[in-house]
Amino acid sequence: MDESIAITEDSKQISAINKETIHRICSGQVVLNLAIAIKELVENSLDSGATSIEIKLKEYGKTCISVIDNGSGILEKDFEGLGLKHHTSKLRQFSDLLEVTTFGFRGEALSSLCSLSNLNIITKHSSTQHGFYLQFDKNGILIKKKEYARQQGTTVTIDNIFKNLPVRFKEFERNIKKEFTKMIQILYSYCLVSIGVKITCTNTLGNKSANVIVSTNGAKNLLDNITAVFGRKIRETLMEIECQQPDKNTLEEYNLTDQTLVNFTWKCFVSSCSHTSGRSCPDRQFFYVNGRPCDPIKIIKLINHIYHKYNNKQYPFIYLNIELKQNCTDVNVTPDKRTILFTQEQVILATIKSNFERAWNNIQSTFAIKTLEELNFTVQKRGISDCSEDCLPSKKPFIEGVNTNANHNEQKHLIEDIKTKINTLQSNEQNISLNKNNLWNVKMTTSIETIKSKMFKLREMQLSKSKTEKRIKYRAQLDSKSTDIEKELERELTKESFKKMQIIGQFNLGFILVRLDNDIFIIDQHASDEKFRFEKLSAETKIKTQKLILPKPLNLAVLNESILIENQHIFADNGFTFCIKEEEDPGHRVELTGIPVSFGWQFGQEDIEELIFLIREGSVDGNSTKNIPRPSRVREMLASRACRSAIMIGKALNVVDMNRLIIQMSQMKNPWNCPHGRPTLRHLLSLTLLK
Repeated sequence: MDESIAITEDSKQISAINKETIHRICSGQVVLNLAIAIKELVENSLDSGATSIEIKLKEYGKTCISVIDNGSGILEKDFEGLGLKHHTSKLRQFSDLLEVTTFGFRGEALSSLCSLSNLNIITKHSSTQHGFYLQFDKNGILIKKKEYARQQGTTVTIDNIFKNLPVRFKEFERNIKKEFTKMIQILYSYCLVSIGVKITCTNTLGNKSANVIVSTNGAKNLLDNITAVFGRKIRETLMEIECQQPDKNTLEEYNLTDQTLVNFTWKCFVSSCSHTSGRSCPDRQFFYVNGRPCDPIKIIKLINHIYHKYNNKQYPFIYLNIELKQNCTDVNVTPDKRTILFTQEQVILATIKSNFERAWNNIQSTFAIKTLEELNFTVQKRGISDCSEDCLPSKKPFIEGVNTNANHNEQKHLIEDIKTKINTLQSNEQNISLNKNNLWNVKMTTSIETIKSKMFKLREMQLSKSKTEKRIKYRAQLDSKSTDIEKELERELTKESFKKMQIIGQFNLGFILVRLDNDIFIIDQHASDEKFRFEKLSAETKIKTQKLILPKPLNLAVLNESILIENQHIFADNGFTFCIKEEEDPGHRVELTGIPVSFGWQFGQEDIEELIFLIREGSVDGNSTKNIPRPSRVREMLASRACRSAIMIGKALNVVDMNRLIIQMSQMKNPWNCPHGRPTLRHLLSLTLLK
C-alpha cells in the first residue's frame, strides 16, 4: 500500500473546535492587559453619550474594576447579545466599517472580559422605569437577570481579572504596578480628548479610603482638560500649531508636487522648544485620528526628531488630533484599534514637518525682551540704583530664547556690562522716558560687532564644556536606578573591556578595584562569581527526575497543550516528563509522569504552566540549544546552588584570583547583577574629573 495513503487513512478526521475552546483561545488576544480592559470599558461609556465616567479600582485592579457612567443605558432586547462574541450594534456588513464614527465596533471586549473574569452589569435605559442586574458566564451567556434600582446609565463590574488564566494572572500580579502605570497613561489620552465629559479614576488599597488618581471636571475646551490632568505649569509652556500647506522644499523631500492639497485639519498643542519647556522622557505625547487615540509610529518619530534639532535634551508635550475623512483611514487593523493606516501618509508627514519646523524656528529666533523691573533693576526718575549680588540669576540665561549654558560668572559679567552702559546714560536725560503704559524706556547704544564678540565667547565656552562632557562616559550616580546604570554600562562596556581592565587591588576583603582608561570600577567578588556559576548551571544542568507512581492527567488549554507537546525537550531538561495520548480529546492528551527533585525543592503544575507561558510569550527560544529556559522556582534553586559555591565576602584574594573573576565577567551573557539582584560591577570614579 502506498505510504501516503496509509498515513491519510490512519489520520484523525479534521473537525471543528468546540465553541468554548475557541472562546478561550481567542479572548486572550483581545484583552491582553489592564490598560486594554479599562480602555474598552471607557470607550463603551463614551459611545453611550456619557458626560460622567467613574473608574473604581481595588488593589490596582487586581481584585475589582468598576466603570460607572450616566450614558443612555442598554435596551432590554440587547441583553442576550451583550457578552456574545462578534455581537455589535455598530456593523451589519463589512462595508459599514467605512461609516463607523464610534470607538467600539468589533463586539469582542465584553465577550473577552467574560472569559477572563467574573463580569456583571447594572444598567437602566432612558426608556425604562427601572434598571436591571445582569450576570454572565465564562462564555458570555446571560445566566441571571433581575430588576435593580439605578439612575440612567450603566455600571460594569469585573472581579478577579485574568483569574481564569493562572499563568497570565501570576504575571499580572507580579507586574501589577507597571500594568497600573500603563493603564493610567492610556486613560490620560481619553481624559484630554473628551470635551465636556467628567472622568475620574480612584484606587483603593485594603481598608484605606479611595485615592484619586486622575480627575477632569467636564471642561468645554481642550486646554482646560490639559490643565485639569497635568496642572497649569505645563499649559504655560504650550503653543498651538496651525495646519497650513507644506512649503515647496518639504513637498519635494516627500516626492510630492506643488499641486498636492492638504484636505485634512488638526488640533495641535506642543511644547515650546525653549530650554526647560520640554520633558525628560516622551511620557506626555498623545495622538488621535478623528478623536480616536492611536500610536502612529512614523509621526511620533518625526516630531521628536524635529524637536531634537532645537532642544536635544528633552522631549515635547504633544497633543495632535488629525481630523480627516473616514474613508481615508483604516482602524480595523489590530484588536485594540490603536494601529491606524492612512491613504495620505506622505502628505500628513510632509505637512507635519513643514508646520512644526516653521513654529519652532520662530521660537528659536524670538528674543524675550525683559523690562528693567524684571531684571531686578530699580528704575527711578532721577537715576538707576545698583543691582545687588543677590539679584543675579543663578541658572537661567540672561536672554531668553537663546539656548546657552553660560555659567554664573559669565552671566554676572554680562549684567555688569549692561549696568555700565546704563550708568553712562544717567547724565543724559533721561534717553530715558515714560511710555503710555508708565514703563521706563531706556535707549542703549551698542554694535553688531560687540554682540558677535560676546556670542563668540559664549560659543567657545560651550564647545570647551562639550569636549569635557564627551570625555566623561559614565554619568549615572551610584544611587541611581539599577536599570539606568545597567543601560549605561551595557552601552559603554564590551566583553573585551573586561580583559583590558587593570587590577588596583582588593578592598575590604569583599571588592576588587580595577581601572579601565580613566575610569575606576568596583567589582563585588561574591556577586560576580555567583552570577558566573549561575549562568553556567542554567546552561548545563539537567535536573534529575523522580518518576510518579501513577501518571497525573493535566487539564491544559488547547494552545498550552500544543506548546508543551512541541517543546518536550525543554521540559525534560527541567526534570519534567510526560506521556502523550494522541487519541484523547484536545486539552486532555498530556499526563505528567515525572517531576524534578532536588533536596527540599518541590515542583508541580504551576511550574509547567509558567514554562509554557515563557515559551508562548517569546521570552525564550524553544529551538535554542545554547540556553535552557527555566521556570522561576528552578532558577531560584540554581541561584541557591551558585550562591553557596561562590567566593564569599571576607576571603582574601591574590592577583591570580582577582584576574580570574574579571575574565569570568567577560564570558557572561549578563554580568551586571547576580541572580538575587545584587550589583556585580559599578562605576566608581572618573579620573577626568580630577584633572
